Amino acid sequence: MRPLSLRLAAAIMAVGVGGAASADVITVNVFDFDFSTGGPADPIADAVINLGDTVRWTFIDPSHTTTSVAGIAEQWDSGFIAPGLSFDHTFNTLGSFQYFCQAHGFDMGNGAAGGMSGTV
Repeated sequence: MRPLSLRLAAAIMAVGVGGAASADVITVNVFDFDFSTGGPADPIADAVINLGDTVRWTFIDPSHTTTSVAGIAEQWDSGFIAPGLSFDHTFNTLGSFQYFCQAHGFDMGNGAAGGMSGTV
């Protein structure tokens, strides 16, 4: 039989490993001139995520991008994506992040975006 301290340490490690939170993948649909966690018939909603989660932008309509504004801690740029394809970015920094479509939105230069834009 192992000493109590070793059994206790093993039990704590088992709980710690089993209790670890797993990262999620949150889908944001890109359609019309909006980004939304819902579909075209639903109210527009920004993604709310946890540290380590991945946002998957799924492109329903053509001629759009998802591009982070300049100067924020998380940077990404999907480039133009064809309908039916997606682009993923995993968030490893806490915060609120503005992004836009290069064709239909703009970087306001102050950490915010206008036009076709969203927030994670």
